[in-house]
Parts: sequence; structure tokens; C-alpha cells
Amino acid sequence: MAATVSVTVPPPAHAEPLKPLTPGEVKYLNQAHQVYAASRNPIALRSDGELLIDGRYACDKRAAGYVGVGATFVDPVLSQLAFIYLCP
Repeated sequence: MAATVSVTVPPPAHAEPLKPLTPGEVKYLNQAHQVYAASRNPIALRSDGELLIDGRYACDKRAAGYVGVGATFVDPVLSQLAFIYLCP
């Protein structure tokens, strides 16, 4: 009894082109890295993408009327920096 296995390769995925960071995003990330490095907080080990996602999430929640760690689960430092540099 012989078995035949057919393997197909899907076409390559196309990603959105990368956009350069805005000046506000650059300031937000620089401040976050400085604060967390000085305080030796493990959040300092997060990637820039994770920090930006948390900041944008805090902005979205504030626009919906939710503010604070209890409502957003975002670190208060990131929330404050997001309110300063990222939120419209």
C-alpha cells in the first residue's frame, strides 16, 4: 500500500508598507524608554510596537470615556505619555 502526499505552497503574504513614525510617536517612545530604564521596570523590555499599541489603546479608551488602570489595564505612565504625545 503506497500513500501519496501532496504539498502545496501558498503564495507569499503581502504586508502593508511600513510607515515612518510621527514626531509624537518618537517622543512617546523616547520618554517611555527613559522612564522605564531609570526605574528598572520590566515594561522597558517591551518592543516599540507593544508600547505603541498600549498607548493607542489608552487613547481609544479615553475617547470612549474609560480612564485609569482599572478600566484600561494600561500602565499609568504609558497612559499619561499617550495622552501627551499620541492622543488627538
